[in-house]
Amino acid sequence: MDNTIDSSFQKIKYLSHFIARAFLIAVFSMMILITLVVFIYLGDLLLNVQTGHTNNPLFSAYVIVSESMVPTIEINDAIVVKREKDEHYHVGDIITFNSNIKNYEGQAVTHRIVDKEIDTDTSSVYTTKGDNNSRVDPSPVKTESIYGKVLFKIPNAGSIQNFFSKPSNFFISLIIPAMLVILYDIIRIFIAMKKRKEA
Repeated sequence: MDNTIDSSFQKIKYLSHFIARAFLIAVFSMMILITLVVFIYLGDLLLNVQTGHTNNPLFSAYVIVSESMVPTIEINDAIVVKREKDEHYHVGDIITFNSNIKNYEGQAVTHRIVDKEIDTDTSSVYTTKGDNNSRVDPSPVKTESIYGKVLFKIPNAGSIQNFFSKPSNFFISLIIPAMLVILYDIIRIFIAMKKRKEA
């Protein structure tokens, strides 16, 4: 009987240590990533202030909410975009821009460049289209309206954001690890008390 309890305790101990270590590594990695992004953002912001420019942030992130780029980018995928100079935007690139399309004016839209016409030395006019759309966008996009070029996507990351945006779900995600730690401590105390009685 004691061997069975000890074996169960060892399994629970190993599992709880594994979960705690994985959780701490994930939190630590996320903190490093966030710190790095903040330093890059602040460095770029400082550079813009010193040079008198009013550029968009060097990096931005968005969650896709429409089907216009399916299957390349699905609904609830998160994308990370990087601000580029005009000469670095080419036909075939996927960009995020401040839309002036009716019904979407002022919103961030992510579509593919299908045509580029040089306007000035530092600016161009782009024709864009969603991969899932049958027609090109009705309004051209100027360089100054572009937030950046899509670097990569994080599949279904928007669902995670939606999950944690609800207070009840966020509370549950904190409660479950805490309950596991409490359960582990209760079992450890129970076994220690039993061994003390037997001694």
